Amino acid sequence: MIKVSIVVPIYNTKEYLKKCIDSLLDQSLDCMEIILVDDGSTDGSSQLIDQYQNISNIKIFHRTNSGVSAARNYGISQAEGQYIGFVDSDDYVNKDMYLKMYEKAISDNSDVVYCDSINIYADGTCKYIKTENVNASDPIKAYIVSMPMAAVRIFKKDLFKNISFCEGKIYEDFQLIGPTVANCQKFSYVNEGLYYYYQRSGSIMHQKSFNNRLLDIFDVLQSNYDYLNQKYPLEVEYLYISHLLRSATLRFLDYENSDSQLSSINQIMRNRFNNYAKNPYYKKSSIKMKLICFLAYHKQYFILKLIKKVTGK
Repeated sequence: MIKVSIVVPIYNTKEYLKKCIDSLLDQSLDCMEIILVDDGSTDGSSQLIDQYQNISNIKIFHRTNSGVSAARNYGISQAEGQYIGFVDSDDYVNKDMYLKMYEKAISDNSDVVYCDSINIYADGTCKYIKTENVNASDPIKAYIVSMPMAAVRIFKKDLFKNISFCEGKIYEDFQLIGPTVANCQKFSYVNEGLYYYYQRSGSIMHQKSFNNRLLDIFDVLQSNYDYLNQKYPLEVEYLYISHLLRSATLRFLDYENSDSQLSSINQIMRNRFNNYAKNPYYKKSSIKMKLICFLAYHKQYFILKLIKKVTGK
């Protein structure tokens, strides 16, 4: 019996790929399978993964380029494990990550288990990232307002009879929150940083030129609103505060001619969440986050740009 299947979508990450795959082969959990889905790489990644073709617990698939969500969905269709996890091909994992996650899943009979991560920066520095929001009053609410990163989770395979990654959009991890909550009964959390997330300047989130796919944040938030707002209005409001008012505003400030995007953010917040400052999660957030949100809500973009320039963030 295969306990956990790990799906690794791969696109032009040859520089990081060996470390990623080797960290999965080195896992302390037995009865795992690793599913490598090459999404039309052109940098030699395809040839590199073929070097692993004789390893019994590795499956290798080569496909035309269709995007990370399509690659993940294809990997899911090939998975045989009780649980399914996802690793980005430029990241790597702690040796005991899937042993600890799987043991937690079995002991709690959980549909989803998640852990913390560690950001790795190009200059060699690291930062511990808490996935769970400790201010939530129950596990489902905690999951909704946690960091929406599929790679720090394992999912019971049967869930994917009803959910899938949204193809053709970014923020694919964030989009999965609503459908996951709608189809799950039990969430568990491992309070350890087990996933190493390399911060690459080449990713869409870190590009210097504007990419229209960044606009997907509006559709993805609306999807979560439709799934969750009736039952979890405070959690949904916090998603908008954190991911739209704060993060999206800061992201769009990096680009010229982003007035229409900033205006849309402000309009959504004023029309739907004009009392956002009373949100219980927001009230317990950091002073820095409150300052950013206050300035964004009141359209003080010049001051926000100065803060970004001074802090380098």
